[in-house]
Amino acid sequence: MTPKTKSSDKTDNRVRRSLLIVAVIIGLLGAATYTANPLVAVAQAHAQRVAVISGGVYVTLRTLNAFLSTAQEVQVEGSVIFVGGSAQPLKVLEPIDDTVERVAGLVFALMVATGILSVAMGPTAAVGFALIALSATAMLAGQLSRRVSSYLPAARTIGWYGAFLGLALPGAFVFASILAGWMTQDVWDQHTAIVEDITAQVAPAMDGTEAAGGATTVWDDIDSYREMAANVVSRADDLVASLIAVVAVPVFHILILPALLIVGLFLVARALARRAGR
Repeated sequence: MTPKTKSSDKTDNRVRRSLLIVAVIIGLLGAATYTANPLVAVAQAHAQRVAVISGGVYVTLRTLNAFLSTAQEVQVEGSVIFVGGSAQPLKVLEPIDDTVERVAGLVFALMVATGILSVAMGPTAAVGFALIALSATAMLAGQLSRRVSSYLPAARTIGWYGAFLGLALPGAFVFASILAGWMTQDVWDQHTAIVEDITAQVAPAMDGTEAAGGATTVWDDIDSYREMAANVVSRADDLVASLIAVVAVPVFHILILPALLIVGLFLVARALARRAGR
């Protein structure tokens, strides 16, 4: 080996050691101060925003569900010749009520899942940075020992998976927050407007179902109550279609698009980890 080659090798080793030291420092800082990580902060903000939106939709659906359930109990007393009894003409609302209840359950599950993602994003990134620090420390020890160690391929593999958890995972949610909003905003505005239009009269009606002392007042204007129920029935197709769209948009925001990005990044990280482990 010529002196020039030895000098070049020493320079390369110094550069590698410097980079590994930087990686150790970044990993430790990232693990200790993950709450200040801008990627994590933006990803958490996106998850919280979806959770708030889902919460608003859930309240609207539960209000509509309560209205439809109550409307079904409206009875009409009457008799035909010698036959007496009562009828519940608004039982036709039952299929719509069941659909709204199921959709509300889906929205609630999505809201909970989004909240969990928001809370877990920071600790997951911290674990990722800790793996980066561990990997860089192991490789730096190998460099300083000046001999090839059997654990170095495993250390490189851990480093790639740490980069996935610490950088790629929150980065996927950041990119999804930008892309998903641009792709779905028109659909969201259109269908939330339809749901709000159909349910506009429902919330005030439910707010007035009980007066002071628990006396029921909504029955004072039973014709208006039936009219509201008839409006829901007449626009049932629009309501169901809009409810599906309203659920689909946050699912796309927080699950589908991030999952597609995460799967792609994970495949890249796994390929690089396998290559590093050879």
